[in-house]
Amino acid sequence: MEKQFWAESWELEGHYTSFHRRDVHPYVLKHLTPYALMDKSVFVPLCGKSIDLVYFSQFAERVVGVELVEKAILRFFEENHLAYEKKGERYVSGNLTIFCKDLFALTPEDIGEIDIVYDRASLVALPLPMRVEYLQKMEELTSPGTLYFLNTLEYAPTMDNPPFSIAPDDVYGYYPNYLIEHVESPELPNHGMVRKHNLYYLKEHGFMMRKLHDAAFASLVESATRSFYEFS
Repeated sequence: MEKQFWAESWELEGHYTSFHRRDVHPYVLKHLTPYALMDKSVFVPLCGKSIDLVYFSQFAERVVGVELVEKAILRFFEENHLAYEKKGERYVSGNLTIFCKDLFALTPEDIGEIDIVYDRASLVALPLPMRVEYLQKMEELTSPGTLYFLNTLEYAPTMDNPPFSIAPDDVYGYYPNYLIEHVESPELPNHGMVRKHNLYYLKEHGFMMRKLHDAAFASLVESATRSFYEFS
């Protein structure tokens, strides 16, 4: 899932960007309420042109997104009729900042202290080797106490392209230093992916996770990498 893949996806759009929702995700409205967002800093990795950013910016103190493809960022501001100022690699509109940058080059100094991470379509977008790098980067960017809201898809038969299937057991393995509450797991028989790929089933999971402490990721990386090569 290199830069060219995502650049071409946003250039073609249509079903190539079917991961983009035209509404605020219902899990956000249910679990990240205006009260929960009050006075908080929210980070949205691989944000695309998600309208969830608009919702967060209405209630949170500060919202930070990062997106590799500039076209997605420009479309976000255009479609939501938001004025912005470009400051180097930052696109700033009020309390919302979107970095046009590779997530893996982002630093804690770039984004500042983060209270909430919202990951709807980031973890599921990455094949396992990059997923391990992503976990390491998010560990670097967050501190103990951070609230992490994660959405994943679980389906069968699995596919070797995004969005990848990530089951609850995978999540518990990926985040050993988090207190995890599995808050959503409906089966969605009418999801577009079920029809398109003739899936047996598809579930959309939601997890509210609280970072308890910094983790030593060496064993996780080794275990995940070993599993990848054993089953590939």
